[in-house]
This record gives sequence, C-alpha cells and structure tokens, in this order.
Amino acid sequence: MKVSQAQPPGWFHYGFLLFTAAFLYLDLFILPATPIYNPHMVDQYYYLHNATRMLGGQMIYREFFQFTPPATELIYLTLFKLFGVRAWIPNAMLVLLGLSLTWLCVNISRKVLSGLTAYLPGVLFLSVAFQNRLDATHHWYSVLAVTAATALLIEERSPKRVAGAAALCALGAFFTQAHGLAAVVCLAIFLWWEHQKKRQGGRSLLKAEVILAGIFSAVTLGLNMYFIWAVGLRRFLWSTVIFGMKYYSAESSSNSLQAYMSSLPRPTHWQGFAGLPSWVLIHALLPLVYLLFFARCWRESKKRPEEPWDRLVLVSLMGLFLFVGVARAPAFLRLCTVALPGLIIWVWFLSSPGKVSSLARQVICLGAVIVLFGPALHKQIRWRAYLDAPIGRVAFLGPADYAQYKWLLFHTHPTEFIYDCGGEVYFLLGLRCPAQVQFLSATDYTRPEQVRNVIESLDVQHVSMVLGCPELDAGAHEFQPGDHLGPLRDYLRTHYHPVKAVEDSMQVLERNEMMRLR
Repeated sequence: MKVSQAQPPGWFHYGFLLFTAAFLYLDLFILPATPIYNPHMVDQYYYLHNATRMLGGQMIYREFFQFTPPATELIYLTLFKLFGVRAWIPNAMLVLLGLSLTWLCVNISRKVLSGLTAYLPGVLFLSVAFQNRLDATHHWYSVLAVTAATALLIEERSPKRVAGAAALCALGAFFTQAHGLAAVVCLAIFLWWEHQKKRQGGRSLLKAEVILAGIFSAVTLGLNMYFIWAVGLRRFLWSTVIFGMKYYSAESSSNSLQAYMSSLPRPTHWQGFAGLPSWVLIHALLPLVYLLFFARCWRESKKRPEEPWDRLVLVSLMGLFLFVGVARAPAFLRLCTVALPGLIIWVWFLSSPGKVSSLARQVICLGAVIVLFGPALHKQIRWRAYLDAPIGRVAFLGPADYAQYKWLLFHTHPTEFIYDCGGEVYFLLGLRCPAQVQFLSATDYTRPEQVRNVIESLDVQHVSMVLGCPELDAGAHEFQPGDHLGPLRDYLRTHYHPVKAVEDSMQVLERNEMMRLR
C-alpha cells in the first residue's frame, strides 16, 4: 500500500465497503445464508430474550431485570415485530454494525490522514477490534452513535452540528449510560479547549455549551420518559443507576479492575496465535496512545501548523473518554468496543513520510487482511453441524456446543418454562424464563430479593428443568461473602434431582414430579 497525498478514486471507497461487507458476511454466515451460532458470546442472547419477553407483553425493569437503558431491547423488539423472532437477526445486525462503524472510521480518518493510509484504521478496526467482539449488544450500538457524533463535528462546530452531536450522544446514552455521558463530557471539554486556543469570546462558548447540555438532557429525558412513567422513577433509577454503582462490580472476574489483561488467548492452535496480536495491540494502545498524542501535540503543534490538530484532539479526547467509560471494568472485549479512535491515532503516528514508515504500514495492512480473512474463510471449510431450531436453522462450529443444544432441543418444547442459570439458551430454543433474572451469580450482583423471586417462580410455574451452573455448587461457594444463593440451593436439593445429559458436560436438574410421572 503506497501512501499518496492524493485521495484514491471514488470506486476505491465503495470497493472497500464491499470488501468490508464480504468479510463480515463470511465471518457471520455459512454460505449461502445460514447464521453461525456462537453460544459463547452470551451477552447478546440476554438482550434478545429480553426483547422476546417485551414482545409477549412484559415490561422491562418490572417483569424482568435489566441494568442498561432499553434501547437495545427496543431495536430487537422492532425487528421481531417486522420479521418475527428469527435466528439470523443478530448476525445481520452485526453485519450492519460492522459496516456502519467501518464507514464512519474511514470518513473520520480521511479528515486527518491522506491517501490510502486513511483506510488502514478501518482494516485494523475490523481485524483487531470488531472481529473479537461479534456480540450484538448495547456496546456497539452506543459506540456507533458516539462515533457518528464525532464524525459530525470533525470538520466544524456550528450550533446545528453541536446540537446534532448532543442528540447522538443522548442516543448513545440510551444504549449505554457510560458511553453517552463520557462522550458529552468529552465534547464539552473539547469546545472549551477550542475556544481557548482560538481566543474566541466567552459568549460563543457559553452558547455552545448550553446547546450541548440542553439538547443532551432533553433528548435523554425524552427517550427514557415512557419507561420512567411505566415502572416508576424509583425502580428505573435503581435498575439503571443504583445497581451499577453499588452491585455491578461485585461480579469481580469480569466487572472490575481484575478483568484487565485477564483473558490472554491460549495459543494452543493457529487460531489462538491469530488472536494474540490483537490482544497485545489493544492493551498496548489503550490508553497509552492518547497520552503520547497529547504530549506530542503540546510539543509540536506550533512547529507543525499544517497538521489538523483540532481534529486530532477531538478524536483523541473521544477515545480517551470512551476508555474512561469502561476503565472500571476494562475487560479485553470491552476495550475492543472503544478502540476505534485509538487505532486512528496510532495510524497517524505511523503516517510520517519515509521508507520505514511506508514499509510498516504495508506490513500492518497485510497482517490485518490475513487476520481478517483467515478465520472467516476457515469457518466456511471447518467442521460444522446444523440445528433446525424453532426460530430457524443455525450452524454450530463446536461439537460440544452442538451436542448440548441438540439434547435440549429434543427434551424441551418452544414456549416452555425452564430456568437456565447462565441465561443463553432461551432465544435459540424459543424457551421462556419464569423469573425476573436470567443470570445467577454467587456475589452481591444477584440480590436476595431476586433469589426469592427465582424460588417463587420455580414453584408457581412448576418448572420442569433447571440448567445448572457452577454458582449453584454449594461446596465451592458456601462461605463466599455476598453469596445469596443458599435458599435456592436448598430449594433445588429438595425439589429437583440431577439427570445425565450430554456425557455430563451440562448440569441438568429435573423436577421430582416429572420422575414420578414417568
């Protein structure tokens, strides 16, 4: 890839987007059109099942628990009303998300980078970040809104653009509270910095800040008003604010600082080696690349006035504040969702003229393309098995996962109440969760009143099957602080018995009455 000051021809831009769409499709669908089902990306299945519960008339925060705003569920609820509950919907949304984010990445990059170099951050985003988080949850939707706000302001900061960016930040907060709030604070600081740099009057700064804060607050309130009215302000705030502040980090393995650098890929095969560079690069860049940029900006901005420093500062500030939004629980997968600005700044560092920099860019681009299409093409030729689930046919790429879901498919029926302590089987098999929570933790993350609700739901609905999880192992968690699952363990020992399923790789408990009926 040779860097030129001239922009590439128009067909190259659309060809790049076609290349992006082809990669995403190959990574998420088995040709010609079977969605790949990955049960290990479990977060998206919580939101999908929540949407099916809303489709059945249940109210979020009242009939079932959720700690994020309802935007993700509303998107899937709308799609389910249009197309029905179908297995291809989350994969198709991931294709759209990846394509949209890459398009925004390229458009922002073209404002700070020249020639073909402007396309390198998009390639890196797909291979290093997006491919490692193929999970259609609130993270990607909120980052999409915030990235759109950055793209809107990258060239100029007129009142209309500031208002539009504020609305987009509010939309981001409607998906993820931390992302939207971090983004609007970032924009407020950037506007102040720009006014100070250009020595503009305080009146114009005040006007811009009032527009930013006013539009953000009004849109945020307007988007959430119906749900505040439906469930009450107290319950809404407890679910979306208080729970996150007091109990979210109790799940320390994934929701606290302990999650940082905790998911190092194990290179036992070639796929493990392929994931290792992404893991190293993401942790090396964030947040170091922003600190290095600000140091360079402070040192060189006056010496190199030809650089678009204001645009670069906006991108760097947004990336830094997005990082702050996940710094409380900096797991690798969360870092992937906020890595896009950092990749743009890193490529800017590599864009200096010279043969060494040019060679580095070519090597990085080639490596990124290999990382992109290697795993995607491997999915098309590797072992797979198809399961005709109630919501459509899917492809499994792991024999153990396929065996578990096949067993469940033949031992349950759609709309049946079962309780899955992990919460991931409901969507694909068309099953229903009887309780308010569909995920259990032997920590303060699962509250005592939620445990009582699970017990009452199992009893009232006479739930025939409970899919166990390690948290229900009394021996492992008997004396763990914050563990409220004791009454549930006692109830299960009294009313359920274990059954053998899938060579003991999945713990299944059956209600005692079912054994007597047989």
